[in-house]
Amino acid sequence: MKKSSLLTSLLLIATLTISACGSQTAEKPPTPTTAASPASPAPEASIAASPSPAAEASPEASPEAPAAAETAETYREKDGLFEISFPEGYTHQDTGSGVAFVSGDQGFGGSVDFGSAQGNQLNNTQLEEALKTEYEKRLEQVTWQGSEEQPDGSVRVDWVGTDQQGNELDAVSFVEQRGDNIFILNLFGINKAYQDYQPDAEAIVSSYRVRQ
Repeated sequence: MKKSSLLTSLLLIATLTISACGSQTAEKPPTPTTAASPASPAPEASIAASPSPAAEASPEASPEAPAAAETAETYREKDGLFEISFPEGYTHQDTGSGVAFVSGDQGFGGSVDFGSAQGNQLNNTQLEEALKTEYEKRLEQVTWQGSEEQPDGSVRVDWVGTDQQGNELDAVSFVEQRGDNIFILNLFGINKAYQDYQPDAEAIVSSYRVRQ
């Protein structure tokens, strides 16, 4: 599969989730649930690091795993809402509502996406439910492996699934609301195990900064 079509595929998974989250209402806030998986950023005053999923997302990388490459390029959202860096060899594309990225060997990728909550204040249970509902619509198949609230207040969701192009995704997603914006960070092993790219995942997540 060409890089451009893979980026488009990854983007499709993320962007439509934002509109789903934004359309939710926050009437009776359910109690937050816990389990094991996603993350996101937020807008407001100062830049702060998002939680690191890689260490909790999967077991340690196998001996054959690609070495952690030094960060080669940093993407900064034009209004300063977030920034994220990618290891050498990664391709990334501005999506208009974030960025999609993929490794040089096409084995690992993901996206950061954000959008308006349309005046709604959603709790973590509602954000998680909205993300799951939308991904179930957009993916050919998805199995949820757990979710867990992170120290920074975001929710991490671990899952595996198949996209519309037939790619098997071994994924971690992070979702959160900051002000009137909802942010989602997705990381995927693409027809590969997430843990095979754990050094890359750790480098990407540790570089991720969002405006609080």
